[in-house]
Amino acid sequence: MSAPRAPQDCQQEACAIQSCLSRNNYNEAKCTAYVDSLYKCCRDMYAAAQQPGGQVPKSTACPIESVVNRRIKAMEREGR
Repeated sequence: MSAPRAPQDCQQEACAIQSCLSRNNYNEAKCTAYVDSLYKCCRDMYAAAQQPGGQVPKSTACPIESVVNRRIKAMEREGR
C-alpha cells in the first residue's frame, strides 16, 4: 500500500476520470487506469483514518468504504 493521502488528492483522480471520459467520447474502457487510481486513492484515505489519530475521511470523490474494498479486491483478482 502506498503512503496515506489526503481526501483532496482523490478529487484530482476524480477529475482525471472526467477528463479521460470527455477525451474518449465517454468510452469507459479507455479510462480504466484512471478509475483504478481513484479507488487506490480512496483505499489509502480510508486506511489513513484507521491509524492512531486518523481523521474521519470525508471526500465527495470516494464511494463508501465497503464499495472501495470490494472494487480493490476485484482489481487484485484481475491483476491490476
